[in-house]
Parts: sequence; structure tokens; C-alpha cells
Amino acid sequence: MFKIKKLMLSLLLLLPIHINAAQEFEFVVEFGGKGEGEAQFAETLFMAFGPDGAIYVVDTDNFRIQKFNEIGSFLFHIQMETESEFRFINPTAIAVGADSSIYVMDWMFVQISDSSLQTTLGPKIYNYGPCVHKFDTQGVFIASYPIQDFSQRIAPLEAASPGLDADGNYALIIPQGDTKRAFLLTVDANGNLYVCDGGTVYKLSSEGEPVAQYPLAQPGTGRLVHPVDMTVDAAGNLYVVDEKGHRVLKYSAEGKFLRAFGEYGDAAGQFIAPFRIAALTDGTLLVADTAKYLKDFASTLPNRLDDPTRRYSGDTRLFRYRLRRIQRFTTDGEYTQKLLIPFRREVETDVALQLKGIDGSGNLYYLNPAELLFRKYAPITSLFSSMFQTELKLRYTRDLHDIEIDNQDDLDADLYTKSDFDEQIIQDTAHANLILSYDLNESFRLALSNRLTYVRMTDTSYYRARDFVDFRGSFNQDDRATENSWDDRIQIDFTWIRDHSLYNYREARAFAYFSLIRLDFVNDALNPANYRFFDFNANLSDWGAGVHYDLSRTFRLNFEITHFFGKNRYTYIDETNVLYATGFQEADFIRAALFINGIF
Repeated sequence: MFKIKKLMLSLLLLLPIHINAAQEFEFVVEFGGKGEGEAQFAETLFMAFGPDGAIYVVDTDNFRIQKFNEIGSFLFHIQMETESEFRFINPTAIAVGADSSIYVMDWMFVQISDSSLQTTLGPKIYNYGPCVHKFDTQGVFIASYPIQDFSQRIAPLEAASPGLDADGNYALIIPQGDTKRAFLLTVDANGNLYVCDGGTVYKLSSEGEPVAQYPLAQPGTGRLVHPVDMTVDAAGNLYVVDEKGHRVLKYSAEGKFLRAFGEYGDAAGQFIAPFRIAALTDGTLLVADTAKYLKDFASTLPNRLDDPTRRYSGDTRLFRYRLRRIQRFTTDGEYTQKLLIPFRREVETDVALQLKGIDGSGNLYYLNPAELLFRKYAPITSLFSSMFQTELKLRYTRDLHDIEIDNQDDLDADLYTKSDFDEQIIQDTAHANLILSYDLNESFRLALSNRLTYVRMTDTSYYRARDFVDFRGSFNQDDRATENSWDDRIQIDFTWIRDHSLYNYREARAFAYFSLIRLDFVNDALNPANYRFFDFNANLSDWGAGVHYDLSRTFRLNFEITHFFGKNRYTYIDETNVLYATGFQEADFIRAALFINGIF
């Protein structure tokens, strides 16, 4: 007859703590949503900011502009009505002047004044070209400014398409280039407008008068420029983001190329497809690129069955951050600071967020494209320069074992009614694991962990024999063994990600630890007439350190050194209360190992 009874009670406690880092960002407010109503948007959106922090959003598909205050509360909208003096055809890029005048890129029809093309009975002929609509601070329309003179024929008449004029009469319309192309728009402190159309910049006064026209490709620019964003500083210098060139180009207020800064890469001052730039009120520039960094925090908790990151983390839960970066530069293109924005990979909406704008104070505006919600993040300064994550795991377990053995060959009368041997084991285990993980930046992580385990076990054995005869006499051998043990390990880890590329990922890691183990074991006979007693205790220590270094994608160099030392003592008194044995042991040895792991 063999019985085992087991009872387990587990308690898990996870306390995650996230502390934003120096010059990182904190969430401020969320606004917007899908729809056509107030403070709602359609799919294609453009953003600009006023000197007072107001937010302006062009909703291309809903043919309107909406204004919000700095916390996302709706103020008013500009929308084409039946009696409007302007027409929204395809509003896109927007800019707001120092006097809060509103400028938006669009298209307009301009009748050609060339008399040779006009007849009394023939249709009117129009150039269809890009323009800038201007509105005052309250959204009242002022004027529409074509970016160049469209009153004369520019394209051949063969390019004309049939259409209707404002009066509903048949007309010929000559489009000026690809009508789906993108434009960039910005405004300086004096109200001068800068429109980037392909490789050309058109500079207009605040009244729409031509001031200058110059190409982006100039002596010194080196290669073809692919502009995706631009801004102007307080001195009137223009900065153009060259996405495919992984750089920023600087031009004077007169349109002369001054310098370029940046190159391909994810190191400080380098770019990977930069796409947004902003000139801040403090005189610096912020540039956002598409560089992303993954930072994993491996939890000691078991994985959930439905954990979305399971394929990455095996049997333990993994918390993954995707870091995005923005870099700060002086107006001369000197790198000064890297700003990291952490988003949780487990939060699907965070992964998909798109940076749509940076205001003059450095606030970031991300768009959730699925729900068309804007999220504003403000720069903060704290004690820590990057993510700080804490995990505390507490676990208590009790195991109960009851073992009964009835010898069928002893021919006693107690068969199947009373066992010959009965053992009861009770084990209580308390486990605490604390991990502090601190990301200095996207490449360096410092971690401190403390693992503490306490085990108490009692093992009580009952022998049913009425007597036990040996050369010393008759003794009852029932006894109880009690064991108490402490195991405490402190470890510090430093990790350096040398290459973030998924195809050439490399890291280096250094670690050091110290552990202390305390063990007390006592075995004592239960019968007062039996003096048998055994006492054992040990004090052990262990410290170690090591490094591993990725030589390549497939080879890793490892070096470890460990030092184990400690001692134990024991005392054994026999059944007659005679000291049978006593002694102690000491150990002290050092182990060093150097090896290379490789995958072929």
C-alpha cells in the first residue's frame, strides 16, 4: 500500500514600475476620432501649430481645417460653404504664422489671359495649379495665392482636359503637373511663405507676392534631393529633410545652400530615413527618423497561454519595448542630444502610432491610424535618463507528503489495517525575486537582481515494530529530521548591444554575482529513551564574474571565473548518548574558463 498526498499553494505578485527618463516624454492628452463631426477626422491629415500652442489639423477628405487648444479641446473649423469665397479642392500641408494667420496648400483655377487662345464663342481656358489659401486668426478667408504666375499658358494646350468653370460653362483645364503630388509648406517669423514643390522652393511674401525661387539641388548638395519635410528658424534659414539622402539641408533666407548634416546610420547624429523636422522656440532643431530599437525585459513569471510574445520568450513572460528616437541639433547642424520615446510592444496601438507633428515647445503628436486619435506627449526631465523597470515576484509553496508502507511478507495481523512504516513530510518554501532593470539608452542596460529562497522541511518517520534489537540493546527508531536553508544571490549585469540589426545582431555582456547559503539539518529520535542525535550545519559562499562577447553573428567568446568557499560541521550522538562522531570540512577553490561557442 502506497499513498502520496500533495497540497500546493502558490502566490504570485508582480509589481511593475516604469519611470520615464531624462528628456523622454509623457502622455498628456488624447483627442479626435473617426467621423465627420466636431473634433472628428477622416483618413488624410496634416498638422501645424500656432505660437500660442494651438493645434491646427487639415482634414483633406472632409475638406476642412479644425483648430484645437493646447489640450485638444475643439475651438472652431474652417469649411467651405455654399457662399464661401474660396474652394477647398485638395487641402494638404498647413502652416501658421507668428500672428496666427493660417496658410494651407491647395489647388486653384486661374483663367489664362493669352488672347491668342481665347475666342468669343470658344470655351474659357484655365491653368489648374497649386496655391496657398490664407485665413486670419478667426478662420476668415483672406486670399488665395498661386505659387507662380498661372495667368499665362505654361503647359501645351494639348494637355487640357474638358471641365466646367465656376458658372457651369464648358471650359478647358490645363493641370500643372501631377495633381496628386505632395507639397511642403512653412512660414517664417515675418510671414514669408516657403512652398517646396518637388525640387524647387517658392518663396512668397505674406501677401502672396513672389520673393524668390530656387532649386534644392545646388553646388555642394551632391545628389538628388528627396524632400519630405521642412522648417524655418528665427533667422529665416530653411531646413529641408532629405529622406533618401538621410540628411538635412540648410539654405539661407535668400535660398543659397549653406550646409548638410547627417548620414546613414543609427549612431548619434546619423539618420535612417528622416521624415520630420521642427525648429523650436529655444533655437534648436528636432529631427525624427525611422530608426527603431527593441528592448526586451525577460520576466521571471511564467508565460500566459495567450501571450502575444510567446514565440520570442519561450516559457517565461517577455515585456518588449520599441524605442523611437528624436535627435536635437543646433542650427549649425551639431548634434547635442538624443531623445527616446518608449512604446510597449504588447499594446498594439502603441506599435502603430505615427508621428504627425512636433510643436515649437518640443511636444510630440502621434496618430493612432486605426481610430484616428491624436496622442500628445510632452518632454519631461527626471532623475533617470531612460526606462527603469522593476519586477518583484513573491511565491509561497507548501508540499505535504504522506507515505505509508505495509509489508505483505511480515504475516502480521495488521495487514491492510495498519502500516509498518509511516512517513510524513512537510516542506514550506518562500521565494522572493527582485529585478531592477535600467536602460541607459537604446544600447546600454544595467540590471540588478536579488534572489532569496527560504526552505523549511520536516520529515517524521514512524516504525511500527514493537522493538528493535541490535548490539546496543532495544531502541525505538521513530525520528524527525528538520532542515532549514537560506539561499541569497545578488547579481549585477551590464549589457551593450553593439549592433541592433536583426541580421547582424551582436551584444556584449558583463556580470558579477555573490551568493550566500546557510544550511541547518537536525535528525532527532522521538523516543526519550533513544538519545540518537545528528546535527549538521554549513556556511557556503560563492562569487563569480564573467563576460560574453559576440565575435560575429554566429560566434561568441565567453570568459568566466568563480570562487567557491565555505565550511560545514557535524555531530553524531548514538542511541546510548555516546558521542559517536564529530568533524568539519572546509572548501576553497577557484575556477576559470575561456571558451567559444559557435553555430554552424
